[in-house]
Amino acid sequence: MHKQNSLKRIYELCGINTLKVIYSKGYIIAMVLATALVLFAKIRVAMYPTQDSVGYVLDWMKQIKEVGIAKFYSIDADYSPLYLFMISLFTLVPTGTTMTVGAYTFFPEWMLTLKTCYFIFDILNALAVYLIIKSVTNDKTKAAIGYLIMVILPVQFINSAVWGNADSIYVCFLLYCIYFALKNKGGFSMFFFGLALANKLQALFIAPFLVYLLLNRKIKLYKTVYAPLAVIASFIPAYVCGAGFFEPFAFYSRQLNGYSKLTLGCPNFWHLFSFSSKSENIINRGAPYFALAVIGVFFAIILMRNIKQTDSNLLAVAAFTVGITVFFLPHLHERYFYMLDVLAVVYALSRKKNHIIILLMQLASGIAYYHYISGRYFINLWGEDSVHIAAFIIVAVLTILFIDIMKSEHTDTQTVLAAIYDKENRLK
Repeated sequence: MHKQNSLKRIYELCGINTLKVIYSKGYIIAMVLATALVLFAKIRVAMYPTQDSVGYVLDWMKQIKEVGIAKFYSIDADYSPLYLFMISLFTLVPTGTTMTVGAYTFFPEWMLTLKTCYFIFDILNALAVYLIIKSVTNDKTKAAIGYLIMVILPVQFINSAVWGNADSIYVCFLLYCIYFALKNKGGFSMFFFGLALANKLQALFIAPFLVYLLLNRKIKLYKTVYAPLAVIASFIPAYVCGAGFFEPFAFYSRQLNGYSKLTLGCPNFWHLFSFSSKSENIINRGAPYFALAVIGVFFAIILMRNIKQTDSNLLAVAAFTVGITVFFLPHLHERYFYMLDVLAVVYALSRKKNHIIILLMQLASGIAYYHYISGRYFINLWGEDSVHIAAFIIVAVLTILFIDIMKSEHTDTQTVLAAIYDKENRLK
């Protein structure tokens, strides 16, 4: 009888302890389960082919297979040597018979390997969101919610699993760039910025925010050297395989000069002028300079506002400066608001306000994606003009962010100048 009571007691304690573990670690369980389910869903649709995944990346893999991995950097491609080296390793995956889906024929093993790589970066993105929110709020539950939202964002799901694009890679490095900046580790921050820049020129979308951090001494100027060091380090595989010193840098000019249209489906300011998209058009020639001027004006306004340098405020500045940069720069693709899609999650959960911008950004980016994925426009009767809806939604998002920054607690300019003056007098 005593033995039975002891066993019963052990069972009860085990049950209680199990419940305690589930309750205390419930967020981890939810994160793991959500990740597993979403990965399963992504693998189920991974064979969906597009021109970007089959016509470009898998074709580049064929070219690398033909010339040999040692000449991976020499193929006709406008992506970075680091990316080309990565996919050159994928060519080592054994292949069987080809698969034909619609108008595309490809090796399913290569397609699955390529998209699995993107899926890994999707998870690393979600982890970065978790780390940033936890660092700012010190709230594991809120950070876990950010992770879960990031894992299931529809547009980001489509980007990697369906479209087969690599935006999650450079955005991942930018998120860790922001994370280390908030942790006052400027060297790591700039190194990750360099890795992002070594993948895609679009990493420059975050440049105004980094300048803001430099001017506010969140990152010391000498630590910017880590960015070019990271870029050079990314070229090592190409150098080892025989590339000349300047040869790997050529992809930047190919990306910069690859497109002449004012917009390539991106729902930004220039979509309103998409009727005049010829490269020789005066609007097109003046667009980059106009964009830099507008970005500069907004940057100056935020800088002069002298908002308190809290992590929460910095995330608001990051989201706005990235958004305004993409909104006014010409020659951009549908998916280039990807970074703002992600920062909307980080901003909303860290600031405890304006959660609606997460949905607004998904709607805006979704409208822009719809044409490429479906072959139809969001409102087919309107054709390309239906993307204007997405542009106006992003205007609303940027307005929300700008107003929030302007309302943030700040230090009066005269007070700042007086403090600088007093400090100089003390030094004298």
